[in-house]
Amino acid sequence: MSAEDSFNAHDLQTKVLKSENKRFYLDVKENNRGRFLKITEVNTQARTKNKITLALSSVEEFRDFLNMFAEFYNNLGPTPAITTRDGKLKSEFMKKDDKRYFLDLKENSRGRFLRVSQVVRYTRQHVAFLLFCSLNLEMLLTR
Repeated sequence: MSAEDSFNAHDLQTKVLKSENKRFYLDVKENNRGRFLKITEVNTQARTKNKITLALSSVEEFRDFLNMFAEFYNNLGPTPAITTRDGKLKSEFMKKDDKRYFLDLKENSRGRFLRVSQVVRYTRQHVAFLLFCSLNLEMLLTR
């Protein structure tokens, strides 16, 4: 998606999720190439912003992956379960058109989180969904 396509996109629906020092914007937009979902993570303390986009035709498959991660997450015990050096607990891959998405459930000293990365033309962008009590995958899926 070019900068011109993004600029000419029309908002159709927006939802905002808040968790600690982060806000997540789920925007359904439309441009001349079709409808798409833009997920933006804004860290209000560090003043950073990360975003990924999915064609609306990809959203159902993406949601299925989120459901799978939510079930896996809910079956984890409360104790740290780090099994690899990089803290990965579960990883999956999704390819749609010219985009690739990587979903990695990870754990570090601050807790568990789902990192979703998007690769378009060799550039990797990501958003990290933190999985604390105030924001979990089930909350994201039901909104």
